[in-house]
Amino acid sequence: MATKPPIWAGLGVIYLILSGIILPEVLGFFRAGYSPVSNYLSELGAVGTSTHTLATYFGFLPVALACLVVLKFLWQALGRTSLISTALVLIGIGIPVGYLGAVFFPCDLGCPVEGSARQAMHNLFGLFAYPLGSLGLILLGSSLPHRKLKAITIFAGAAMALGFVMMLSPEQSDWRGAWQRLGDYSAFIALAILVFTVPKLTPIVSKP
Repeated sequence: MATKPPIWAGLGVIYLILSGIILPEVLGFFRAGYSPVSNYLSELGAVGTSTHTLATYFGFLPVALACLVVLKFLWQALGRTSLISTALVLIGIGIPVGYLGAVFFPCDLGCPVEGSARQAMHNLFGLFAYPLGSLGLILLGSSLPHRKLKAITIFAGAAMALGFVMMLSPEQSDWRGAWQRLGDYSAFIALAILVFTVPKLTPIVSKP
């Protein structure tokens, strides 16, 4: 029985962490006037900014692709019960599609609620991505019998849901970047932990 994920799954995790967590923080650190606490991640890819190209093609796009790779592995490694399948599909529609939305529809400067048609599409993708992604993580966690993995995955889904709600709150506008990072980074870390832990526990759930 394999106790390590295949190389391609491990690389997916590496790209997910590098592109999804490390690169945004590095770009944000060096971009004048940008705050990871108050500014959205997608503002790094805003049209006309110095970080647009790097954030879009070395950040958002690799995150979407790496997430799909990770989900493909989990699809193969976990038992394909209806709950797990539904959860992985929801995560796949939520997180990768949400990041692809940032690639094809980069936000306007400041990522306003109202802006160009491109900004409207960007916002629409986000409105679908976070509810679906958080629900998928919570369902996935609920389907796992391993107590620690269950707690980690459900926490990530709850963090993503909380971050989304707080981002929409006008009272939290000074903290919207921090709330978004809480949700996104929790999801990435949970998926990474699953990739490296599930092979040691397989069969973690009954397979057909």
